[in-house]
Amino acid sequence: MKETKKILHQQLREFLSGQTYAYRKQCGWTQERMAESLLVSPRSYIEQEHGRYGFSSLSMTCFIAVMSEEEAITFVKELRASFEGRRRGDE
Repeated sequence: MKETKKILHQQLREFLSGQTYAYRKQCGWTQERMAESLLVSPRSYIEQEHGRYGFSSLSMTCFIAVMSEEEAITFVKELRASFEGRRRGDE
């Protein structure tokens, strides 16, 4: 169970770092601008973008808040699909 939780955390970090990186590039934002929008330091964001640190609930709330409604819905659907795929893989 502990190993499964560790793997899930890593996969979630990778998913979120990929999503934030793609969104930042789509918007043409610098890492500093993205960090500002997530209310974290540029150094923290860089570590998050590279999957070395996880995202706080505050950062994720800010991330969702900067998205359009359509983008936010797509993000949540992709997040759910990601978890569903992992659950099926564990069975």
